[in-house]
Amino acid sequence: MTPVMKAAYMGHRDVVKLLVSEGADVSLVDKYGDNTLHHACMGGDVEMVKYVLSLHVVDIDARNKSGLTAAIMARLWGHQPVVDLLVSRGAQ
Repeated sequence: MTPVMKAAYMGHRDVVKLLVSEGADVSLVDKYGDNTLHHACMGGDVEMVKYVLSLHVVDIDARNKSGLTAAIMARLWGHQPVVDLLVSRGAQ
């Protein structure tokens, strides 16, 4: 897990923005195949998810090694507002 993934999960938008401004690569995946969007969705902060999506780097329907998309992860973690946002943005 990269620092930007951890910050996204924890909902620290200012930290994520700082890391991105310093060149953090939000397209990387962890050992489970989760990207920054997956981590933001697990954290459940709608504004964080909006920010990650606004970077236009991560595929909204990317699947991790278990075949789970960010929307599925949000649903599993009980973050319905995040699921609704992703679906409104075209997530499958």
